[in-house]
Amino acid sequence: MTSEVIKAAAVDIGKSAAGQRKTDAAATERSIDWLSLAVILPAVVILLGFLLLFFYGVYQSFTDLRLGRPNARFVGFANYVALGKSGDFWNNVWVTLAYAVCAVMLQAVLGLAIAKLFASGVMLARTLRPVILLPLVLPPMSVALMWTTMMNPQSGILNYLFSLVGLGPFAWISDPKTALFSVILIDVWTYTPFFTLIIFAGLQGITDDIREAARINGAKARALFVNIELPLIAPYILIAAVFRLIESFNQFDIIFGTTQGGPGNATSALSVQAYITAFQNLTFGRGAALMVVNWLIVLIGAFLTVKAWQAVRRRVN
Repeated sequence: MTSEVIKAAAVDIGKSAAGQRKTDAAATERSIDWLSLAVILPAVVILLGFLLLFFYGVYQSFTDLRLGRPNARFVGFANYVALGKSGDFWNNVWVTLAYAVCAVMLQAVLGLAIAKLFASGVMLARTLRPVILLPLVLPPMSVALMWTTMMNPQSGILNYLFSLVGLGPFAWISDPKTALFSVILIDVWTYTPFFTLIIFAGLQGITDDIREAARINGAKARALFVNIELPLIAPYILIAAVFRLIESFNQFDIIFGTTQGGPGNATSALSVQAYITAFQNLTFGRGAALMVVNWLIVLIGAFLTVKAWQAVRRRVN
C-alpha cells in the first residue's frame, strides 16, 4: 500500500513539473522582446514618417495651396481635372513613359550583351570588369553636368569625335528633336552596369552541366542561348527592370541637370514638371497632383513588371 502511494505521489509530482514547464514556456513566449522592439523602432518611426508625408502630399493635391495664400482651400479633384484638360500634361506623361520604357529596354539589351561578354572570359572582358561600375558610383547630377559639357554643339567632344569620321555636328540636348534621345542616352550610359551585374550573376548560376547536356543533344551556341540561358536569366532581367523602371519613372537629376525639361517641353517628364510647378511657379497643390499621377504610373508599371517576373519564374521552375 505504501509503495502504491509513493508511486502515485511520484506521478503527481511529474505531472506538476511538466505542467510548470509548459506554463513557464508559455509565459516566455508571451513575454515581450523589448530589445528587438528597440532595434526595429527607428525603422518603424522613419517608415511612418514617410507614409505621413506621402499622405499629406496626396491631401495637398486636393487643395489650391500656393505661396502667399495662408489658408489652402479644399478643391477636390479640380487640380486633376485641370491637368487632364492641359495638353502640356499629356506631353509630360508621354515623355515620362517614353523615357522610362526606352531607357530600360536599351539598358536590358546592352546589359545582356556585356554580361555575355564577361561570361566568355575574353581579354576585353577582363579589361572592362574593373571599370564597369564607374558610371554607377558617380552622382547623377555630376553625370548630367559632364554630359552637358560633352554634348555642347560648338565645343563638345562628342561632335569633335563624330567630325573625325565625317558625321555631325549634332545639336544633342539643344534641339527639341534630339533632346529626349540625348537624355535617354545619358541614362543608358549611367545605369547599364546595373543590368550587367544582375544578369552576369544569373549567368554564373547556370552550371556547366546544363550547357554540356544541351551540347550533347546537338544544341549550337545560338540555340543554347535562346532555349537554355535566356529563359533561366529572364527572372534576373525582369527583377532588374522593376528597380530601373521605378527609378526611371521618377528620374529627375539627369533631366533637370541637362535640360531642365527643355528645350520647350521636349524633356519635361512628370517629376521635372512637378518641381517646376511647385517650386518655381509656387502652385504647390497642382505640383502635388502631378506627383500623385507620377506615383500612380510608377505603381502600375512596377505591378505589371512584377506580374511578368512571377509568370517567368513559374515557367522556369
